[in-house]
Amino acid sequence: MIQWRIAVLTIAVLMAIFVLPASRFDLDIVKADTGIMDLQKQIDNKNQEIDTLEAEIKKFQGNIDEAENTASTLSKEILRLNSQVKQLNAKINLTQKKISEKELEIKSLGLNISDTKIFLADRQDIMGKLLKNLDQTESEDYIQVFLKYNSLSDFFNTIESTRELNQGVKQNYEDLKQVKTELENEKTKAETAKKELANLKRQLMVEKEIEQESKTEKATLLKETKNQEVAYQKLLRDREIKRAEIYDEIKNIENQLKKKIDLGTLPSFGRGILLVPIDGGVVTQGFGHTNFSIYNDVYKNGFHNGVDIRAPIGTIVRATENGRVMATGNADIMCPRGSYGKWIVIDHPNNLATLYAHLSLVLVTRGQAVHRGDIIGYSGNTGYTTGPHLHFTVYDARTVELRQSRVCGVLPYGGYLNPLNYL
Repeated sequence: MIQWRIAVLTIAVLMAIFVLPASRFDLDIVKADTGIMDLQKQIDNKNQEIDTLEAEIKKFQGNIDEAENTASTLSKEILRLNSQVKQLNAKINLTQKKISEKELEIKSLGLNISDTKIFLADRQDIMGKLLKNLDQTESEDYIQVFLKYNSLSDFFNTIESTRELNQGVKQNYEDLKQVKTELENEKTKAETAKKELANLKRQLMVEKEIEQESKTEKATLLKETKNQEVAYQKLLRDREIKRAEIYDEIKNIENQLKKKIDLGTLPSFGRGILLVPIDGGVVTQGFGHTNFSIYNDVYKNGFHNGVDIRAPIGTIVRATENGRVMATGNADIMCPRGSYGKWIVIDHPNNLATLYAHLSLVLVTRGQAVHRGDIIGYSGNTGYTTGPHLHFTVYDARTVELRQSRVCGVLPYGGYLNPLNYL
């Protein structure tokens, strides 16, 4: 009797599955698939436009690099600034395309999620009706159910069929579980995409601000020189005199502060003690007596107190370790193109401090807590540079001092260490 009861219940389940009217799902899935295909076409088009803009940005960078190597005249400096503005404009366009692509991606994910929700809701509705039918079947008299069949053979054939079909029901149940998992994954992707979209929108605002500052720099230069080469050459000479004074001052102070370094209480040298502040950053000038520092005598004593990392204007700069912002500043206010430009110093709990210089934009404030990898600013070309890059110095934090420079406002000084021992 128990086996008969199971068979009858299984038949009821299968009848409910196959006799229920078709749901709205089939029509909706066709519509959703068509919508997703259209969105994917748009996404592919946006990605092609993104690739084109990235190639254009690289071309502008080449023009900027070439102009920087020969920017000894006003016309060449204006050419460099024009290329810089065009590159920043291309970056803005690139970010706008990425925003559009991300919005399309979110829309596509939304269709997938809606599609899956409809499927699950449809099956839940069916299961509700199945349970109702099962409840009705259980209340029937077994003899009455048996008498519905013309022969015993028909009844047992049905039992065998239901055994096979019952496996299909189990498989359908497993499929539903998988669909539910996929739904959760799609939701996670959508949340990630929304966060990326918010980051891109913030990045767009930053890029527009940096572009405006580049335009202002060009306007200021033309105003100061009155678009005359003689005035520009005088401006360069005046800046060089100030730069020499500033670096002489830095050299004298830091030579004294180096004596206070206590290596015994600093982290042991090792890779990854500090995060590289530029994602995928490449060091273009090392620490100490480099060829550039010796033969160009930029630093007065032929010694480079940090490392330079290649970074086009507007590149994200990250905190290399947990810590607190000791100070920020803009040396260009007092001595344009004379020193560190816009800078940040962060004090870390491991007795190290880090300096980030030549920034285009500072995002943190004095006293602010930061975590390893946080975005603290964007690289630039402020201060004394021969091209956009990040100057990165590591100090013994206990030696760092903020002093009023004779010619350049407040600057950071300290007992410096080789950053490459910690990156």
